[in-house]
Amino acid sequence: MIPHWPFWLGALGLAGVAVLHWLGLGRLMAVSGSFSAFVNRARHREASPGDSMSEAEDELGPRSLASSADALTAAASLPAPRATMSNHAVFLLGLIGGGFLSAAIAGAFEITLGLRSQELAAISHTSAPSGAIPLLAVGGVLVGFGTRMASGCTSGHGLCGVSRLQVGSLAATMAFFGTGIVVSFLLGAIG
Repeated sequence: MIPHWPFWLGALGLAGVAVLHWLGLGRLMAVSGSFSAFVNRARHREASPGDSMSEAEDELGPRSLASSADALTAAASLPAPRATMSNHAVFLLGLIGGGFLSAAIAGAFEITLGLRSQELAAISHTSAPSGAIPLLAVGGVLVGFGTRMASGCTSGHGLCGVSRLQVGSLAATMAFFGTGIVVSFLLGAIG
């Protein structure tokens, strides 16, 4: 079992990532905004408005979030830098690399071709965890749909939007945490 950090250290780490992203790029951090920039580039084969972090900030909630970020940047007399595709790539590769690094440090890094969770097999009522792949695919589609419907992802709303007391982010964060708690209780009752 991988030992977990104390909650306060994890919170400081997440806050530090969001603050360093703001200081480094002058823009709010949003995973779905960076991912959308890549999808837009693949769909349109050219630079599009989705290639800037301003779209990622707009995904966090009402327009006031982007305008308040722009006001802070203007107040500091700094030009608002536009995030390039390389900024998005470094950010997304850093997320993936961080996961690999964390597993390697914990001594849990292992490449496998299947899923190994027995709990996942039990939930999907299959004899092997790989039978849960359709369940995971449907879950991934629902997460993507929810991210679009909520105009942002958990990192955008939970880290950046809530810390700025954005009403839309507060509502979205309560909704996805509340739903997660209810679903976990339902799955516990089924299993």
